[in-house]
Amino acid sequence: MAILIVDDSPDERLLLHHILKNAGYRNLITVSSARDAFTQLDLEHAGANGVKVDVILLDIKMPNMDGVEACRRIKAVDAFAGIPIIIVTARNQKDWLQAAFDAGAMDYIRKPVEQIELLARVKSAFKLKQETDARRSWEQEVTKTITDLDGTLRDIAALQQLIPVCPSCRKSHPAHMSEAALNEYVQAHPETKFQDLVCSACAGR
Repeated sequence: MAILIVDDSPDERLLLHHILKNAGYRNLITVSSARDAFTQLDLEHAGANGVKVDVILLDIKMPNMDGVEACRRIKAVDAFAGIPIIIVTARNQKDWLQAAFDAGAMDYIRKPVEQIELLARVKSAFKLKQETDARRSWEQEVTKTITDLDGTLRDIAALQQLIPVCPSCRKSHPAHMSEAALNEYVQAHPETKFQDLVCSACAGR
């Protein structure tokens, strides 16, 4: 479980790191700016070579780029859309909260940070991340199953076209089956398991 802490204040970074480490969180990454966070995440390449994080603690007031804009840019990348972002805000920054939620933040904590509140928010965020990951995994599995089923149905339809059947008696007539079409189907489906029968040409080799 990895947490990315983004805050321009060394004291705040140290405090957050201290509380979380003492609570048992070991994979903690701290940076001092939104740009440094983007670098750690490899935002430019959609996280291809970046660190894998489960929760982001993001200060709302930072120089060069504030937490609202940083949140918006992170959430705009599909690879990070499911990562919960908790905004860390001073008590006199209420006007920023709505903008942060609109940008994709899922929760917030107030400065000065209180240990009980921080740990409760982080625990809730991790639970949300686990549920999101489980749902995404299930959706991917369903998509794969549907794709496999579609392929099977296409194969069945192709085979049905190869086998001649009398419309009256509904009996098949293998003697009238197109050998060329059948060979083409077999060659196009090398992964399909057919009944093994060594032909005379191959047996004589």
